Order: sequence, then C-alpha cells, then structure tokens
Amino acid sequence: MKRYWVYLLLALSLLVNAGVLVGAWYQASRAEGAAELAFFGMSHERVPDYLKLDRTQRERWHAMEQDFVKTLNDAGREIQTHRERLVREIFSVQPDASVIERERTSIFALQEAQQRSVIAQLLKEREMLSAEQRAALADLLLKQDPRNTVGAQQLHTR
Repeated sequence: MKRYWVYLLLALSLLVNAGVLVGAWYQASRAEGAAELAFFGMSHERVPDYLKLDRTQRERWHAMEQDFVKTLNDAGREIQTHRERLVREIFSVQPDASVIERERTSIFALQEAQQRSVIAQLLKEREMLSAEQRAALADLLLKQDPRNTVGAQQLHTR
C-alpha cells in the first residue's frame, strides 16, 4: 500500500511540474505576440493576408520582416531589463538618483532607436506596396487604440 502512495505522489509531482512548464511557455508565447496585437490588432503573420499581398510581395515582406522582428524583440527584452532595474532602484531602501537616471536614459535611447527602426521598416514596406495596400496599412496602423499600446514601444514587431 505504501508503494501506491509513493507512485501516486510521484505522478502528481510530474503533473504539477509539467503544468508549470506549460504555463511558463504559454506566458512567454503570449508576451511575444502582445506588441503585435497592440500595434496591428493582429499577429504580423496575418498582415500580408490583410494587405492582399501577391506572391512576390509576400516573399519580399517575409525577407524584410525576419531580421526586423528579431531585432525589435531583442531590443524589447533589453528595454524590459532596464525597466526592471529602474523599478527596483526606485523602490530600493535608498534609491540612487544617478542609477535611476542612467536606466531612464538607457530606456529612452533604446525606444528612440526602435522608433527609427520602425519608421525605416515602414518606408521600405511602402516602396513595395501598391497605393491601395499603402492606404490599407496606414488605416490598420491608425485605427489602433493608443491605450492598447502600453509597453508596445518596447516590443514593436512592426
């Protein structure tokens, strides 16, 4: 009878561990797509369908997107690191104003670089789109509710 309980506890432990791993994976996957949803209202993979890109345009779009999305996600993670340091310093026992300012300056510089990158990417995309597609992309970007983009400047995937 004792072995039964040991096996049952082992099985329950494995289930809990598996649940924790699945939960962590799910949260990470949701965080990656949060900026896309905030920026476009959809994942960036759906944008080519929305714009009705032809085959050649899709190939160019995906080629341009690969490095761009990776770079923005990397910068977003770096901004998050500085943000966490900033918050920890602000709420530490004795906040150091120079550390707070350094972290704030780092976040600002990274966000500015991201904005420049987004603008450069949109200008590249503009060149490959028809007038109708440019209007559709502009409309898609303009109709996003700015209240839904909290933190999106950190993670723009567009």
